[in-house]
Amino acid sequence: MKTQKNEAFARTLLICGAYIGLFLLVRQIIFPLQQMIAPNTAPYAALIFLPHGVRVIATWLYREKAILPLLMVHLFAYRLFYWESGDAALNMVAVLSGSLCVFIAMQLFSFSRIDISLSNMTISHWRSLVFLGFISSVFNTAGNMLAMGDAMGSDLHLQVIATFIIGDTIGTLACLLILMLGFRLRRLASSQ
Repeated sequence: MKTQKNEAFARTLLICGAYIGLFLLVRQIIFPLQQMIAPNTAPYAALIFLPHGVRVIATWLYREKAILPLLMVHLFAYRLFYWESGDAALNMVAVLSGSLCVFIAMQLFSFSRIDISLSNMTISHWRSLVFLGFISSVFNTAGNMLAMGDAMGSDLHLQVIATFIIGDTIGTLACLLILMLGFRLRRLASSQ
């Protein structure tokens, strides 16, 4: 029983720490750079949204056990930086769509009998995860557009939708590359 609590605590700490760390990286570096390139979309979506990669990897590895940590950290980050003073229900739509989008996409894959699990050794996992990142981004984008619909001009909708999907997908790919590089460096360090 105690080991399960320790594992749950470690999992929550890992997911929340990675999410917040990468969220701050996006907020402090990527958003300001994007503001110079595409000032209209910068307040709404990042061209490289690394926390989506955390969502994808955490949900892929931990399934439903990742939902609560993702919900907590997403609510914390959203409340801190994006919470609109108006409709709390719309704000929660954005939080829930971001927190549950990967799990919903995985359920769709499961329903379609597409096995992207770690145990399936007949597939390229990194490609499956990028595809999962893309599909889940569609759900995330739908929820966020519902929540932000009136906050932006209708002329920006298509541009923001594209930025969300591109940013989430590139963020997933970037997280996978960072993990791969980290594992290689760790292997090199342990072999010396």
